[in-house]
Amino acid sequence: MQRKPIPQRKTKSHLASYLFGVGSGLLMAILYTTFSQETSPTPEPAQSRGLATTPTPSPDQKTDQIDWSFYDLFPQAEVSTVTGYQDAKRLTDPKTTYHLQAGSFSVARDADERRAELLLLGLTVFITQKEVDGSLWHRVMIGPFESETYLNRAQTLLAANEISSIPITGEP
Repeated sequence: MQRKPIPQRKTKSHLASYLFGVGSGLLMAILYTTFSQETSPTPEPAQSRGLATTPTPSPDQKTDQIDWSFYDLFPQAEVSTVTGYQDAKRLTDPKTTYHLQAGSFSVARDADERRAELLLLGLTVFITQKEVDGSLWHRVMIGPFESETYLNRAQTLLAANEISSIPITGEP
C-alpha cells in the first residue's frame, strides 16, 4: 500500500502581516486624534463659570497677614515636668568597669580548664578566690571591659561557644 503524499501548504510572509498590523494601528491613532480634538469642548475661563479667582501675589509684594497665634498660645500653655530620668554622667564621675563571670568552681583544676578554654577564644581571663560558707570557690573572670559594648561582644562570643556568663559591674 502506497501512502499519499502530504500536500505542502504555502506559507504566508510574516512581513506582510506585520506591515498590515502597523498600518492599521497608525490609521486608528490618526482617526482617534482627529475626532477627539473636534468633539472636545474648549475650556471656559474661571470668571465665566462664576468662580472667584484669587490674584497671585508677585514675589516683590509682602503679605499683610501674618499668623502670630503661636506666640499668644505659648505663654498660656502648661508644661508638665517628667520625672524618672537619671542625671547625665559627669566627667568627674569614676569610670565603671565591667567584668564577666564565666564560672565558679570549688575545685581549682576545673577553674583552670575553663580559663584555658576562654584563653583560646582570645579573651583576657583571670581567676579570683572567694570564701563562701567556709569553703573556697574559684571564680573565672573575664575583663575588665571599657564599655558595655565590649562586654556585650564578649558575652555574645561566649554564648556562641555555649558558655554561660554573668555580667558584673565594678570590682570583681
